[in-house]
Amino acid sequence: MTVELGVLRKGSWWKYWPCFAAGLVAPLLGDLLARWIPFHFAVGIAFFVAWFFVGVIFAKRWRPKYDILGWLAAILMGLGAGLGGGVLAYYIPWR
Repeated sequence: MTVELGVLRKGSWWKYWPCFAAGLVAPLLGDLLARWIPFHFAVGIAFFVAWFFVGVIFAKRWRPKYDILGWLAAILMGLGAGLGGGVLAYYIPWR
């Protein structure tokens, strides 16, 4: 997309780069942690950590709904991702 001066702007997808990074880093971190702890726990912890940081970045950019604190929204986001990833890794192990 160009502007009047001919300079390219970042696309609308650019604001979601933390999601792409978390989707790339979380499985790799889970695989690394699986060396020391059971696989489904490792995946849950890795998804929690990755999506917690995504939540922190998003909370700084946009105010969370329902007047909750940004760090609390990030923790809830990480808990949801960690719980979902851990349960999926338990029932559908990809390793």
